[in-house]
Amino acid sequence: MNEIVKLLLSLSVSGSILAVLIFAVKPLIKHKVSKSIQYYIWIVVLLRLTLPFSFETSIMNQMFYGNQTPVVATSQGEVQLTGGTDKTISNSSLLPNVQENVANGDADNGRYIQGLFNQYTLYLWLIGVIIALTVNLTGYARFLKYLKQSNISATNRENEMLATLSNRRNNMRLARNRFLNTPMLIGIIKPYIIIPDNKFTETQLKNILLHEIVHLKRFDIAVKWLTMIASSIHWFNPLMYFIKKEINNSCELACDEAVIKNLSPAEKQGYGDTLISVVAQHKCSTQILQVTMCEEKKGLKERLVAIMNHTRKSRPIMIFSAILLGCFIGGAFYLGAGIGTGKDTTPSVEGVDMTTYNLTDISKYKTPYVGDNSKVSAIVNRLPVPDSYFKQQYISMITENKPYKLNVFYEAKKGASHISEWPIVDHDNATYSNMSKNALVLFCMIDNLDQVTFAFRDSQSGGKLDDSKYDTAFTFSRASTQKQFGISAVAGKLDLLQEALTGDLIAKETAIQTPKDDQIEKYIKIIMSSPSTSSSPNDYIKAHENEYQSIIKMGDEALNYLLAQFKKRSNNNDLKGYIMMGLCKELLGNKNNVTDKSLSPQEWFLKLTHH
Repeated sequence: MNEIVKLLLSLSVSGSILAVLIFAVKPLIKHKVSKSIQYYIWIVVLLRLTLPFSFETSIMNQMFYGNQTPVVATSQGEVQLTGGTDKTISNSSLLPNVQENVANGDADNGRYIQGLFNQYTLYLWLIGVIIALTVNLTGYARFLKYLKQSNISATNRENEMLATLSNRRNNMRLARNRFLNTPMLIGIIKPYIIIPDNKFTETQLKNILLHEIVHLKRFDIAVKWLTMIASSIHWFNPLMYFIKKEINNSCELACDEAVIKNLSPAEKQGYGDTLISVVAQHKCSTQILQVTMCEEKKGLKERLVAIMNHTRKSRPIMIFSAILLGCFIGGAFYLGAGIGTGKDTTPSVEGVDMTTYNLTDISKYKTPYVGDNSKVSAIVNRLPVPDSYFKQQYISMITENKPYKLNVFYEAKKGASHISEWPIVDHDNATYSNMSKNALVLFCMIDNLDQVTFAFRDSQSGGKLDDSKYDTAFTFSRASTQKQFGISAVAGKLDLLQEALTGDLIAKETAIQTPKDDQIEKYIKIIMSSPSTSSSPNDYIKAHENEYQSIIKMGDEALNYLLAQFKKRSNNNDLKGYIMMGLCKELLGNKNNVTDKSLSPQEWFLKLTHH
């Protein structure tokens, strides 16, 4: 899923959760907590919906980024995208033959449609935002033009009253308009109070101006704009309609409360009468970006009841109100947003050391079975990437028959560069060393894992697994890793494993051959023994098919030994070299990307190591 889409969804979910909580507690606090506190709580929701600030440990960030091994594949059936999506890819032999075959037409159509949806979600959202903003801003522009053409200057008496009530704020202006039926405040930088071109008593005019001045002092116009922006951004969220309506209502209730808090009962009655005379006969659109005394009749009753029942809040209620506001602010931070986890979700290193691996955390997911999707995914997700140029994107598991295999796929990160030569030509390389240590951890944490392959592509996948793009792969068997590190000595002992990862306990490869190496050499000598009259390597192989197949059955151990012999020997263009080349080609299978049959063994090996 696109990072922007993740952020938007996390903000929308986070804000919606807060809003639902407020709706739930509203009946309990409606007449107890001050209207201003209730208004401020809604502003917290508004800020949560619009500001992408969050801690990495927040709920939303953990929900969207907490377990980032995006793809898990098993040989039992399908590749699964983790992290709450139901996208699936039917699996055949994933690496060396990573494919995405779909079992039937319905599944193919489903994947195709979902792929299109994932690809164009951001564009759909942008179209919605543009439409919403265009409707709001063009409507506002037309309304302003309409007002400017029909505004007339206020009287000197009205201007003097405004100056007195506003403590002579120089940037505030007053106008009349014969086409308006309710007073309003409009504009942020150059605020205008516009009143209907009607005859008002001095008390009515005072109450009207006090109401609009309070709106100005509390920056309610800015809140109105922020509400419009939030509703445009989250146009896809049906809850936004109710949130927007509740913010407008809370704004008016809080403004009324601020106006009447120092008024006498008789003055409160007069303020309520003014509200009735201005509002009762009219209805004003909430889509225009201004604050008014206008209100729907359904909300008018609530405002009048709040005005007449207003009393000073007791100290315990004030403390409770402050705590409640603090709880919602804390809740907004705790819910947070999906901002990701910094540069990368897995540590990237040049020289892996024990501090790179959080073995205590990794060991929580230790499992006897490579088919345990969730635990294997968690282990892989916590391994450092072998080269900071790459990021880990997919994994697959082959568990139907032994040897049980795990394939880990890496792809290029945007804007990164290799820490070493790529592709790797020899094994005296930091990246290869890092892979071997990751293999050690995997073998120690997954008891029945027989083989792990790390596959790389020098480009980004775009969220789609394509085996043809993974042109570099390195395979480690349990036996070869045991030979290098001594798995049996460190498995289950985190302190020894940490020492092995730092190099203190690494059992360096020596010239001493294992019994299987000796057996391979024995078989090769038998193959080379006859027919002595022939110069064709194929004749030697056909004459000793049993010995040849015995080497093939040794799998990766035979392949690793033969490739090491190629590297060790100065001349491979002899009979032994041709036999070893034939064995290696068969053992490599589809991973053999040097298909030119005219090459000598030495040429073939050099081309193989450079691919």
